[in-house]
Amino acid sequence: MKFINTDITCRLDSLPWTGFHTRFVFALGITWVLDAFEVVIVSAVLKPMAKSLEFTPQQSSMMVSGFLLGAILGSLLFGYLADKYGRKKLFLITLLLYAGGTFLTGFANSFETALLFRILAGAGLGGEFAAIQSAIDEFVPSRHRGKVDGTITALWNLGSLMASLSAIGLLKVMDEGTAWRIAYFFGGVLALLVVFVRLYVPESPRWLLSRGRLEDAERIIQRLELEVGGRKTYERCEIPVFEGTILDASKIILSRYKWRFLFSASMSFTILTTYYGMITLLPVILSEVYSLSSKEIPQLLTLGSLGGLIGGLVVALLVDKVGRIPLGIAISLASALLSLSFLLGFDIRLTFFVYSLIAFSFASVAYVIATEIYPSYIRAYAIGILSIIGRLSGAFSPLFLVSLSQFGFKYAMFGLAFFWLVGFIAFVIWAFRGMETKGKPLEQIS
Repeated sequence: MKFINTDITCRLDSLPWTGFHTRFVFALGITWVLDAFEVVIVSAVLKPMAKSLEFTPQQSSMMVSGFLLGAILGSLLFGYLADKYGRKKLFLITLLLYAGGTFLTGFANSFETALLFRILAGAGLGGEFAAIQSAIDEFVPSRHRGKVDGTITALWNLGSLMASLSAIGLLKVMDEGTAWRIAYFFGGVLALLVVFVRLYVPESPRWLLSRGRLEDAERIIQRLELEVGGRKTYERCEIPVFEGTILDASKIILSRYKWRFLFSASMSFTILTTYYGMITLLPVILSEVYSLSSKEIPQLLTLGSLGGLIGGLVVALLVDKVGRIPLGIAISLASALLSLSFLLGFDIRLTFFVYSLIAFSFASVAYVIATEIYPSYIRAYAIGILSIIGRLSGAFSPLFLVSLSQFGFKYAMFGLAFFWLVGFIAFVIWAFRGMETKGKPLEQIS
């Protein structure tokens, strides 16, 4: 593998926070808001949707699982293309695919058409995740990376909050058979508005370097330095230039970075099995156990989204101070224990809020470390593979937990607690075999 001796990555990390960074993070970070909106709106309006289209319980769970299966396809395809052709080229394609799939779901008139549109939307959003998470890690200065990644991840809960409030409002002003369709129309239009912001996002200089495009990367960093009054450092480092195929990239991830891959795969598994499992159990199983109406489900999701947003923002502030490892260990263990609190007969609103406050903040530390431990030339592809593992697990989780609940509600909650223990064990092992990455440049980590 060839190397380029350059000062560009050091200059990126030396930049103070600017208006560009704020605009950049907003333009790309909005993906998390859209992702959450897409997933939670399904849960919030799943009951009236299922009633309108006459879904069985298994078909209802497939509305979540189908979206995740689409995301698996999108993550693999667009993750590789983002490493091959650049982050920027994929932004508009994936966003348009997601927006179209979401909008068309509002026209679904059967289980088959609804499932098809959910898969299309999932493919678009799966591709978004790989390209955008890579670009954010590669642009943000290392001293800010943890809190920026953590905050963006926490904004997932803002998207879920928007979805819950939208569902509440729609179910109040119109009949259930129409409300769920309007919710999807709104989600599709919302995504299209982001297209205009994306037009001004530059390519990742680190990706350009990994492809040997030194002059293009230099032009971008010079524009950023003009905004802050000139360059801040003259340090240099060696950057690998990758010229291999998708097979070569796979071999590198599974050999040179195999322990990192196992750890980050465990993070993706835990985040998505627990989240998608819970938001499926809520309308399908918990609503029956606690006798919740269609209107009470989005109200409960709103409360959970608020708890997750608060918890996620707190974790985002702590992740560069306390560190990734201690936070990851503490949150995963606490979440496993809180999963069992639903069996104690406490008020469902209080129980769900406390669970969400802790459990929904886990991604703000787990996603940070899982995406920053790979070099730029394979980062998007690695994230794409991780997304596949997570979303495949997430697609399996609702079906598995709903099936367990047929033997008794407690078995589903024990299953949820087990998923949390996977993340806990992975963090404990990483504490001995891995590294604490807070504040370190990406090149030093990889």
